[in-house]
Amino acid sequence: MEQEIKRHRDLVMALANKKRLSEIDKKLAMIESTFKINYGYWLKGMIDDSSSSATPDSKVRRSKTSRVETRPDLPEQPIRGFVNESLFLKNFLLKGKGSEEFKTLAIVGKFGVGKTTLCQDVFNDKDVKEAYLPRVWVSMYSEETREEGDQKVAVLKRILRSLGVEDEALDSIRTEADEEKRKNAEEGRRDEETVKEKELFRLLNALNSNLFGKRYLIVLDDVWEDNEWSQRLDDEKKPQEKTHLSCGFPKGSGGRVIVTSRDEGLAKKIVGEEENVQRLFPRSDVESVWEIYKDAFGEPMKDENGEVVKDAAGEPMKDAVEKHVIGDDGRPTKWVVNPRYPGRYKKELMDKSGGVPWAAQMLAKIEPLKNDEDKDM
Repeated sequence: MEQEIKRHRDLVMALANKKRLSEIDKKLAMIESTFKINYGYWLKGMIDDSSSSATPDSKVRRSKTSRVETRPDLPEQPIRGFVNESLFLKNFLLKGKGSEEFKTLAIVGKFGVGKTTLCQDVFNDKDVKEAYLPRVWVSMYSEETREEGDQKVAVLKRILRSLGVEDEALDSIRTEADEEKRKNAEEGRRDEETVKEKELFRLLNALNSNLFGKRYLIVLDDVWEDNEWSQRLDDEKKPQEKTHLSCGFPKGSGGRVIVTSRDEGLAKKIVGEEENVQRLFPRSDVESVWEIYKDAFGEPMKDENGEVVKDAAGEPMKDAVEKHVIGDDGRPTKWVVNPRYPGRYKKELMDKSGGVPWAAQMLAKIEPLKNDEDKDM
C-alpha cells in the first residue's frame, strides 16, 4: 500500500514538472494525489482492524496512527444518523433507573464508524446527567501517559483525578507501596508482590471507596489490548484477583460501565455475555452521510449579497455548500460543492466513504474535484 502511494506521488510530481501541464492541471493532480494518499492510509487502517477482529486472541501489533485522546464534550458539528443507536444506549442507562444491579455494555465497530460520537451524545444527555453522578469519561489513550510503562496505573490515576483525587494523594499511594516492599525485605518476610502490584491494589481500593454507594457511569473509550485490561468486569461468581479492574467498581449501587473498542474479541472478554455487546455498523442512509459531509465541508452557499442561494422556486439550495480557505500563495480561495446531479454525487460519496462518518468528514477536508459530469462542483 505505502509503496503504491509513493509511486503514485512520484509520478504526479514528475508530470507536474513538465511544461506542457497547465497550472490548473498541476493543481488538480496534486489534489488527487493528496486524496489517494490519505484515503489509502484510511483503507489500510480498516484492513488492519479487520485482520485483528478476525483473530481476537491474536497478539499481532496494530497500527497506532489512528489513536487519539478523546473528550466527553459534544462535537462541534451536529450528530447525524444515530437515532436508533442513541435510543438503545439511553434505554440501557435509563430503563429501571431504581435498579441497584451493576451492568456493563460494549460498543464495537471499525475505526471511524462513530463509537465515540455516539457515547458523547448519550453521556451529555439531560436525563442521563440526572440519573448518574458521578459520570467519568476515560480516554484509554492519553497524550500525557502514552510513554508510561504501566497503562493500568495510568488509567486508574486518570479516573481518580476525574473524581477529584489530588496528585499528592496518588503520590502517597506509590510511596506506601515502596515502603511496604522495602520493610518486608528488611524484616525477611516473604513478599511475592511487586511494587507495581501493591500500587495497583491501593489505587483500586481508592477507586472503590470514591464510587461506593454512588450511581456512577464510567465510559472507557477505545480499549485496546495494550491497555492491559481484559478481564470480565461483572463476574462475581468467581473470586477476582485483587488487581482486577472489577475490584474498583462497587456492584450494589446501580453503576454502569460502557466500553468502546474496535476489537470485538477483547470487548467480550471485558463485558462477558453476547447480549452485552452492541455492534455499530457504517451508515446505510445516504442522506445522513451527505449531511455529515456537508457539516464538515462548510456553510450553505451564499450569493454576492450574503444570502443563501435559492433555486428557481425560491427555496434554499440544500445541496450547495462552500468554504473559504487560504491558498499556498496566501490568497483567499472559495471552494464550492454544488453538484448538478445530487443523487449521483451522493452515491459516489457513499461508495468512497463506505458509510463511515469519519471517512465522509475526511473527504470534505479535501478540495473537491471538478469533472465532466459535475461542472458546477
